[in-house]
Amino acid sequence: MIDSKAIAEKIRKRIEENFSPSILEIADQSHLHKGHRQSGGGGHFLLKIQSKKFNGLSPLARQRLVLSLFSDMMDKDIHALSFQCLPE
Repeated sequence: MIDSKAIAEKIRKRIEENFSPSILEIADQSHLHKGHRQSGGGGHFLLKIQSKKFNGLSPLARQRLVLSLFSDMMDKDIHALSFQCLPE
């Protein structure tokens, strides 16, 4: 069983350290997806991030930047990550 609260805190810490967001919302949606996760699992998280670091970047570039922070957590800690990246 995964510890969604600990994973959400790890996500929060990485985003804060790398993006200094003016808005950061993390919603753990793992409870909505019980029973269909693959073995090894990982949680389902929804993020909303607003940061000056996204200024001038395309939406795809913003997404790639965020995803690069979590490559080591995908499939083990994170099964699904949905996010909205907003410039300031």
